[in-house]
Amino acid sequence: MNRGIYVHIPFCAKKCPYCDFYSLNASDEIKDDYAKAVIKSFSLYKKGIKIDTVYFGGGTPYLMGEKRLGKILTAIKKHFSLTSDAEITLEANPAGIDLNELISLRESGFNRISFGVQSANVHELKILKRAHTSSDVENAVFLARKAGFNNISADIMLGTPCQTVSDVKQTLNFLISLNLEHISAYMLKIEKNTAFNSKNIISMLPSDDTVSDIYLMLCDTLNKNGYLQYEISNFAKRGFESRHNLKYWRCEEYIGFGPSAHSFFEGKRFYYERDVKDYIKSLGENIVFDEEVNTLCEYIMLGLRLSEGITLKKLKSLGADIEGILKKCKVFIDNGFMIKSGDTLALTAKGFLVSNTVIASLI
Repeated sequence: MNRGIYVHIPFCAKKCPYCDFYSLNASDEIKDDYAKAVIKSFSLYKKGIKIDTVYFGGGTPYLMGEKRLGKILTAIKKHFSLTSDAEITLEANPAGIDLNELISLRESGFNRISFGVQSANVHELKILKRAHTSSDVENAVFLARKAGFNNISADIMLGTPCQTVSDVKQTLNFLISLNLEHISAYMLKIEKNTAFNSKNIISMLPSDDTVSDIYLMLCDTLNKNGYLQYEISNFAKRGFESRHNLKYWRCEEYIGFGPSAHSFFEGKRFYYERDVKDYIKSLGENIVFDEEVNTLCEYIMLGLRLSEGITLKKLKSLGADIEGILKKCKVFIDNGFMIKSGDTLALTAKGFLVSNTVIASLI
């Protein structure tokens, strides 16, 4: 069995007003200590575990610097057994990208890069308080190509304050022109402990109908331009789906390192608290275990995020009441939110908009 590895890099130049991920500003000394702690924590696992995906997320992993990132990746290669075709992803922001750093990262083994674009519109970037411009994005992609990256992804946000269908169409046309391999489009969710959790921002959010129109337009536009939807928020050219993220949605195993990182390993789920100092002090031994895994519920909840859906055969093997499941699905199928094809149940693009309702009904 091949597993994945996730390394959380909790460092950012500044906190974005909508972001609830664990991140903070840090000195070079803390970054050095953190890299050492992450590497030390690998020893909590036996040597030689087969790994075919590695993902450095954040935060802004690129800010860790290519030397520290390279050391961590080298340590992964030494302790674990990476497959020859392992997908190794690094997240980065488009501003301040350096060609020599990218070349060093590529030479150390990183072969996929994901840029946090969010929008190509000046007014949206201003509201989101992003430090880059569309020119920065274009330059970052150009430099990544020059450094040897042939698998590039971009994240964008939907449902942001004052956003229109036209705004998203402009961003999509811009990204499509860059010939990226992968595009992720995430709905803005106002989190309690963020600056966006204010009456002013909430009053500026587009209506549910507008967000629905934006999402359906996005699905149609990307599909027509060769980006196949394989998950609620993810679109890729054939063969460039995020292999690491697919592990989450297919309930496959992965090991997480760093504060706030989660793991699913040997049938157990566990995580680290959101405290970088505690992680450094404990050298990664401060693991917290989740409650017992409900395999059936997880299969339905995660599997229905994927365009490939879930199968009746798998549901039956997990002890599901197939007759009851099909009875509940009928209303969603009849109204175009879900399709049944042979043994498979899957949501349509319209169905993804009400996925929480469908999933809640089934579990």
